[in-house]
Amino acid sequence: MPARETKKDGQGAPMLRIGKAGAKGRGVFASRRIELGELVWDYSGKERWIKDIPKELWQYCFQVDYDRYAVPEKESAGWFMNHSCEPNCVIMGRTRIVALRRIEDGEEVTFDYSTNVGWDGFSMKCECGKTGCRKVVKSYRFLSDDLKGHYGACVSAFLLGPQTKRARAKARKRKSTTRREPRRHTRRNLSGAAAVNSSEPV
Repeated sequence: MPARETKKDGQGAPMLRIGKAGAKGRGVFASRRIELGELVWDYSGKERWIKDIPKELWQYCFQVDYDRYAVPEKESAGWFMNHSCEPNCVIMGRTRIVALRRIEDGEEVTFDYSTNVGWDGFSMKCECGKTGCRKVVKSYRFLSDDLKGHYGACVSAFLLGPQTKRARAKARKRKSTTRREPRRHTRRNLSGAAAVNSSEPV
């Protein structure tokens, strides 16, 4: 079965397609050369509190703030975009995925999940196969200073805001006022392995 085409550029030419990505299942691939700085995908759309998102969708969510996520359209590029410890895309602003370098036709399009996660309990086994693979992907807080310096401001905007402690306190307060059993959070492992985590994300 041929890969399915998805996002198109300004001229209507397909920019991305979804296809097989080996052990990772399906992934997103460039349908043409994508230049440095070019907008590749935008996770903009309806944002929801994590408690309002069905558990089976958590693995596809894109975090936009503490305890707040965007759920991409099912079967879209945002649904299948995989992680890499040496990505060719980065996050700009709140929801945009932008090319970090030139991406050749047929190359898989990836970004680093750690640059989008603010929940300290997040932990995911990684088998991206890159030379610099970290083996375990955790939240932004656990990135090395060198990697944080490498990405600079090219991470989800909420991770760089001064309101971090305040936002976390509000999230804890919301959860403490809702009586329910703790849920297990699973985010799709971009390398095909199962995610490992504790309780519900913030």
